[in-house]
Amino acid sequence: MTLPTRSDLALLGRWLQARVKIQLRTGRAVVFTFAFPLVLIVLFNGLNGNATVDAVGAAGQVKFAQFYTPAIAIFSLTTACYTSVIVGIATARDSGLLKRVRGTPLPMSTYLGAWLAGAALTGIAAVVLLFAVAVPAFGVKIYLETLPAAIVTLVLGAACLASVGLAVATLSRTADQAMPIAQLTFLPISFISGIWFPLEGAPDWVTTIARVFPLEHIVHAFGACFSPGVANGGWSPDDLWSIAVWTAIGLFVATRRFRAEPGTPDRGRRRRSLRRASA
Repeated sequence: MTLPTRSDLALLGRWLQARVKIQLRTGRAVVFTFAFPLVLIVLFNGLNGNATVDAVGAAGQVKFAQFYTPAIAIFSLTTACYTSVIVGIATARDSGLLKRVRGTPLPMSTYLGAWLAGAALTGIAAVVLLFAVAVPAFGVKIYLETLPAAIVTLVLGAACLASVGLAVATLSRTADQAMPIAQLTFLPISFISGIWFPLEGAPDWVTTIARVFPLEHIVHAFGACFSPGVANGGWSPDDLWSIAVWTAIGLFVATRRFRAEPGTPDRGRRRRSLRRASA
């Protein structure tokens, strides 16, 4: 195994800049990664401004905005690093872009690495923007003693979501299947992962299922960093370990299943099309 050279890193940097620019110029990414989460925190924090909820990972209660802003921040991160990666990779494969990249001197690992890193940087930028609005507008507090844990959790969570997104993208045969797969694998899990409401008081079977997936661990570990009096400086070793394991699983599955060639319809659908054409 050879280490990347300076030219390899420079090439990765140029492609990373290009991927970030492409993502920021995509209307869907801008709306669902930046604008929609802002609408959500303004709307729900306005409606529940005086409400309090149980603190994440600590005793006592916090203002609704203190709980909801980190949770919606992870929603924004997931949109950038998971949903956009699934749809983007499937679309690039269907259009023949990945196949053309494979025929160039550019290593596919560099191209995909820049894609995933660009998605992660876009998601992290959206989270920063969210807090830049929520802190002055709704009094959300950022604690210096838990800030390092929050940053590490955010970066590791972005890497996890991007790697799992790349793995899930390999399950889609065509670009038309990508969005339904992304939504069906994200939205149901988001409701049991603590994004939309606290999980305190939820049935044991719900929390048990939620802990199987990485999203609940990302939400819990990041949210705990914004709870006053949280132990260990906001570090959640169990959650971070689960996030790291899911990152490795995503990369392993993506490496084994990734293909650059466009997908083809299944044989049953092709037979039915031929029968209709010959009738």
